Amino acid sequence: MKKRFLIFLLAGLMLLSLATPALAVDVIPAPTGISECELMQQVGIELEPRTEQTEIHWRTWQGQLQFRVWGVTSGRWLTDWINFIA
Repeated sequence: MKKRFLIFLLAGLMLLSLATPALAVDVIPAPTGISECELMQQVGIELEPRTEQTEIHWRTWQGQLQFRVWGVTSGRWLTDWINFIA
C-alpha cells in the first residue's frame, strides 16, 4: 500500500513540475502606437551602437599614397596598408 502511494505521489509531482514553467510565462503584447525604441527609453534602457567605429589613416610610402583602417571600437588595425589608386 505504501509503495503504491509513493508511486502515485511521485507521478503527480512529476506532472506538476512539467506544468509549472508553462504557467509561469506570461506574454504581454506591446502597446500599439509606440515603437520599440520609445518603449526602451521609457523603461530606462540606453541603446548602444553595435557597429564598428573606424578611422582611416593615410601615408605616403615610396611615393605611393596608402591608407589603412583603424577600428576605434575594437582598438586594432582592420586592414593592412592599401595602395590608393585615384
